Amino acid sequence: MIIGRVFLAALTGGVVWTAAPHLPIANMAGLLGPGEPVKSRYDLGAVESAEIVRTVTATGSVASTINVEVGAQLSGQIVKLRADFNDFVWKGQVLADLDDSTFRVQVEAARAALEGAEADVRVAEAKLARAEVDAGQVEIQHGVLAARLDVARFAAQIVQREAQRKSALGVKGVIAASEADDAGTRSEVAIAAEREAEANLAVLRGQADGAKADIARAKAELDSARAAVHRCKAQLDNVSIDLERTRIRSPIDGVVVGRNVEEGQTLASTLETRTLFVIAGDLRRMEIHSRVDESDIAQVRVGQPVSFTVDSYPGRRFEATVSQIRKEPQVIQNVVTYIALLTAANDDYALLPGMTVVAKIETDRAVASLTVPLAALRFHPRTPTASAPADSKGSVVWTLRRGAPTAVRVTVGNEDEARAAVISGDLKPGEQVLTGEPPPGGAPPRPAGES
Repeated sequence: MIIGRVFLAALTGGVVWTAAPHLPIANMAGLLGPGEPVKSRYDLGAVESAEIVRTVTATGSVASTINVEVGAQLSGQIVKLRADFNDFVWKGQVLADLDDSTFRVQVEAARAALEGAEADVRVAEAKLARAEVDAGQVEIQHGVLAARLDVARFAAQIVQREAQRKSALGVKGVIAASEADDAGTRSEVAIAAEREAEANLAVLRGQADGAKADIARAKAELDSARAAVHRCKAQLDNVSIDLERTRIRSPIDGVVVGRNVEEGQTLASTLETRTLFVIAGDLRRMEIHSRVDESDIAQVRVGQPVSFTVDSYPGRRFEATVSQIRKEPQVIQNVVTYIALLTAANDDYALLPGMTVVAKIETDRAVASLTVPLAALRFHPRTPTASAPADSKGSVVWTLRRGAPTAVRVTVGNEDEARAAVISGDLKPGEQVLTGEPPPGGAPPRPAGES
């Protein structure tokens, strides 16, 4: 083949080659030497063994693991604030004081009512004791009257027998009739005395029943007085709790990340419990509520490692772990996502609640014996003589062979953000593939890896 004239012209700052318009690339590469000028026209990437890490991208925000909103259960004026933003607080620490004058009066009134109820108990106990004494006296009198009744009954029996005997003697004329009549009269008197004793005993039985009723009433009054004491104690406890609630305390150890009130402000908590403070738990451990697209959620598992970035530290990558996958769907503008809860250490307190996170959840990791850059799968040279193989199966990468771009059909497997695994194809470790080409008239790109 006849080659046109080649002129070498020396210009300021470099050398320019001028060739005839129909010079083939292969012949030109032979003229130029070991192919370096041709290589310098392309970005190159190595065919090498590499680890393929597959990830799922999610976005979300940083939050503390425990976030508690502290409100007021009472209405009143805030007379003193004892905590501010970024203050470290402990459980039980007073954060604010409400005006407690009304509640103190209520406590004193409840305490006085309790003391009155306790006095009523003592009065009821005294009444019960008196009723029991009266009942005891009735029992004693009952014994006395029962004995008197027995005496009267025995006496009546004696005089009755004596009257009967004398009556018989009087009929026979042994004794005078008057003596028999006297004996009959004494018998009737004895019988009357017996009936009197029976009547007195019956009256005493009624008094005994009345004494028992008095004891029952005294016991009921005592029970009522004791119940009043319990009621007054409960009322005192209730107003004492309200008095204690005028001291708004922290429910956890943590950091104040929100304060929504000012000193002197009046609260009306009867209508709605208002949030006064927001306290975050231990900020050395943070959560990330990341949103994962429904097409990727099946690949995410609890325990998978995560790396993420925040805008505040663009050059730093943080580490996290998937701790929970929530099954509740989040639908925003017909886009379905799921919340994957990530847990991250924050020992240096660099992460703050609310920071926006871009997270990459690692779903698979494997070492491939042959990999190529992803850019090589997308590249096609502009050289007119270069053409892809006719077979349409698989992907095509380009490599320099005999000084010219040569297409190689390959089958790719797993891929990550930078490289793809090559399952089959005419490529060898250490070989280089084309990944880029400058636009016409542009500066030659540097080979991959050159700084």
